This record gives sequence, structure tokens and C-alpha cells, in this order.
Amino acid sequence: MAEQQPALTLLFVPNLRADRGLGHLKRCMRAASSAGPGAGVLFSSEPALTSGKPVFSRSAIAGLAADAGVRLVESWPQTAVPTVVADLQASDRAAFEFLRARCVRLVGWDEGGPARPRFPFLVDSLPHDTSPAPNQRLPGLLGLAAGRRTFNRPIRKVLVVFGGADPAGLTTTFLRFALGLKAGGQWPYELTVVRGPLAGFVVPPGVEDVLEAPADLASMLGRWDLVITSWGLTALESLSAGTPAVLFNPTAYHEKLTVAAGLPSLGVRSVRSLLFKTLVDDAARAAAVAAARLLGEPVDAGRYFAAFHGSDGLCPVCRTGGHPVFARTEHKSYHRCRCGMEYLSVHQLPQKTYSEAYFFEEYQKQYGKTYLDDFGHIQELGRQRLAALDRAFGRRRRRVLDVGCAYGPFLAAAAEAGHQPFGVDVAAGAVEHVKGLGFPAVRASFTEFVWQQSFPGEAKPDVLTMWFVIEHFPQLDAVLRRAGQTLPPGGILAFSTPNGRGITRRFSPDKFWRESPDDHFSIWSPANTRATLARFGFRVKAFRVTGHHPERFPHVRPGGALSSVVAWLSRVLGWGDTFEVYAVKTKEVS
Repeated sequence: MAEQQPALTLLFVPNLRADRGLGHLKRCMRAASSAGPGAGVLFSSEPALTSGKPVFSRSAIAGLAADAGVRLVESWPQTAVPTVVADLQASDRAAFEFLRARCVRLVGWDEGGPARPRFPFLVDSLPHDTSPAPNQRLPGLLGLAAGRRTFNRPIRKVLVVFGGADPAGLTTTFLRFALGLKAGGQWPYELTVVRGPLAGFVVPPGVEDVLEAPADLASMLGRWDLVITSWGLTALESLSAGTPAVLFNPTAYHEKLTVAAGLPSLGVRSVRSLLFKTLVDDAARAAAVAAARLLGEPVDAGRYFAAFHGSDGLCPVCRTGGHPVFARTEHKSYHRCRCGMEYLSVHQLPQKTYSEAYFFEEYQKQYGKTYLDDFGHIQELGRQRLAALDRAFGRRRRRVLDVGCAYGPFLAAAAEAGHQPFGVDVAAGAVEHVKGLGFPAVRASFTEFVWQQSFPGEAKPDVLTMWFVIEHFPQLDAVLRRAGQTLPPGGILAFSTPNGRGITRRFSPDKFWRESPDDHFSIWSPANTRATLARFGFRVKAFRVTGHHPERFPHVRPGGALSSVVAWLSRVLGWGDTFEVYAVKTKEVS
């Protein structure tokens, strides 16, 4: 009976097109071999992944996988793979959608195709001139350290190698050029040619040495003084070995990457013969510059991807995915959904917990005082919010449920105004403090909260509030449905949140995305709020834009002559960095 393989948790999807070489496949196999038993490498001729082009034969790929000791996956699992790493070189929309529909987390590794802006997470180990910039730039993922040998040595021995298959026939083209120089007495070098395991060219007479499918060419590259190859892993392995490289490329795309890397090139498919001597003479200098730029402290790619964790990249409102990313930081990607919501996906970050430390150490670090030290100020904000609620809906005594009540300043303001307050929070210490103030409260995640179970015998609340809480929920759809289930018809939903169309976003967008907390999963604005709430049975009755900061406008000094004008303009145009929403439940939504 065959031994059952462990569940597939990490799947590498390499470029298997026969016209693209074996570099992507080999590095995926190296990564999978160190990632553990849950990792595998996909072999598939699926047209969406290959653009309908021929792929390497199954027997050849299976043999390479067996030699590398990695698991070859030939049919997609019935359940979604937790993490898929796409190493397709240049994915189009069809490939992206094919992969996205079959995994939880999708990572683009050195992705340079038209689908690059859609990948929730991008990591580049090679230089790219394709926008947008990646989340992380990790040259060390190539596993290559800077060479220990000096590049500045006489060039006597030259190695010619164009991958395991050489589908463009570059070896034959270059050898014809080199042997022509040799016949004219202009080739003073010893010449060695590599014939890869899938290459079919015939080595012409005049070549002194032929290496047939060497098992570990990377470890041998330091034996030569110059390597002639195309853009890819061999060029970088050569630099790591301390050997300069001059490139000769199969496509304009490879040529673009060569230029971006700063490596010398003889051209695309046709040798620019007049450049050869100049490039050889300058190869050592170019190699030293390129090695310093392209190579870094080695990072185990298998362990890096095996430990990868993060968001699923789905919109928190409508739970669809594949939306373009318009801003990236090292661990964050911001997407814009068709439903109108902008949202965050996070990667390689620990899950945020809202414990006592959140209200003390973290709060003090951000505001200079603890949450309890700030209790009076927050209570005064609560009074202002209750006044805004009365203006929108009329003044009367209400049952008020504050979700994310923390240590109770809004509950205190509500009780002070004659309302009947209730609280819910995930922090045990906060809930106990609220109970000590005399207010009923429960510890619960709101997505699992049920009013009748938490406060048995009490009529449903008239008002549900979330003050700077709603943006913290990655499953916003569940939260808004729960709000609708908790409130009766005519009930009021009120919340505050950062303004995605405020001063900072408008005038310093890079700062806004960089400094936005890594647990603000939905980016609200008055522009997207009405449609979002309408999906869940709420109609907006009023907005209140807050957080007006003239000093955040470019070239405006606090207290200066322009400051008051800008402050007035900010209020008139609604450019505050925060805002409040007051909405009424108009219908039930299943």
C-alpha cells in the first residue's frame, strides 16, 4: 500500500514553456526541496498557465523532480492550496485568475507580466523595470552570496552556456560568431560549451571542450574567466562565483531585464559583433558593480515561502478578489474593489490582539498617554457624538450598544445623557472595568455576538455604535450583517473611521498608506459609505467630518496666516482625516 503524502500546503508554479528555459523550474525545485513535506511543484500544460505554448515533456520534468527529491503535482487538489507561489516570469490575466481561484494566498515571485499589479503580494529577487514596485525586494532569495574571488583577472577561459534547453538556438549562433573570430586569429581564448539535458544542438568542429548536462554547473562556474549566457539564474550564479558574465539574449524581454540589472549585452538573437571586445574588456568592472547590486545575504527560499502567512486578498465587503493593488509597503497591499471599497491585505505580520497592552503600552506610544489617562477626552468626544445623533434622529432615551467599548468612556457619556448603555469588547480587562463602572458588558468578538444570549431579557438596542472599530474587521460583511441582525427596524448604526479622502490621503498619499495601521482593513470615505451600507439594509442619514488638521496641508505652518483659511476650506470640502456616519436600518438582509 502506497504511503499517503502529507497535505499540500505550499505549491510552486514554475514557467514550464519550452521556449522559456529551465531556470524558473530549477529554482522552484530547490525551494520546494527545503520547504518541507507539504511543498510541491506543479507540472501542468494548462493553457491558462502556458498561453497555449508547448511545455517540456513530462518525463523530462519528472526526472528532474526525482533527482531533486521534490514532489511533482500533476493535478490540482480539490481543496484550495493555502499558499501558491507563481514563478511564471510574466503572468497574464488568465493565469492570474486560474491560480487565484485555486488558492488562499497567492504570491508573485519575480513577476513581470501584465498581471503584476493584481498579485496581493510581490517579492522580487531580480531587478525589474516593471511597475509597480514589489512589497519586498530580497536578492537573497536567489541563494547567492557575493563572490569571494576578484573579477579583475586576465580572461583566458570562456564558458558558453544557454540553459538546459536553449530553445532559441543561441549556442549555435554564438559559436558561429566565435569560430569566425577564431578563424581570423581574433579569438585568443580557450572555449568550453555546455550542452544542457534538453538541448539538441550539434557542437561544430573547433570547440575544444563540451560539458554534457553537468549536474551542478553553479559550483563549477568559478573555473572560467568569462561566461557567455543569457539573462537568468546562470548569469547571477556566475557573478556569485566571481566570474564576469556577458549576456546574449533570446527576447527583448530578457534584454530589458539585462539593462535593468546593469549587465553587458551582445544583443538579442543576433550578435552585435563590434561590441564584443569592448564588452569583454569592461566585463570585470560591470560584474563588480552588478554583483554588489544584485546579490545579497542568502535567504532560504523554501523556508521563506513555507513560513509565509497573510490575507486572502478578498474584499471585506463583497468577498471578491483579484482587484488591482494601487499601493504597497513591505507588509501591506491596498486594493480597490469594484464595489467601491478600498481595502488592505497584510502579509508576514503577526495577528493583532486587542489585549490590555493595546490600551496601555501601544496607546501611550501613539498618543503620549494611556487609554485611561485619556478617558475624559474620549468621554467628551462621546458627548459630541450623542449630540450629532440627536440632531439626526431627534432626542429621546435609547438603549445603546457600544461595540469595542474598551474601558467605557462612551458608555459613561451615554449614561450621563440619560441613555441605557451596554458594552461588548474582546479585551477581558476592559470588560471588567466597564462592569466596575456599573454598566452591563460582555466579552465577545462581535462576529459571534448574539444580543439575546449576551443580555437575556433585554429588548434589542435602539443604537449600535462602533467608534474607530469598524475598520479593524477583516470580515466586514459578517460585521455589518451582525449589526443588522442585532438592531430592530428603524435602529441606528453610528460609527467613526479614518477618512480615505481626507487631508493626508489627498496631499500625502504615500504617507497615508505607509502610516495607516496594519489592522485597518477597510478604507472608508463618505463617497463609498452609502453604497456599502445599502448592501446590508442601512440608509445613511448624516455624515460628520472630523479631524481637520491644517498643518497637514503642504506648505502650511501651524498658526500661520494661511492656517485659518485652510481650516475653513477643509471643513467646507469635508477634507478632515476622520468622519462619522449615522445610518438607519431600513430592511432585513439575509
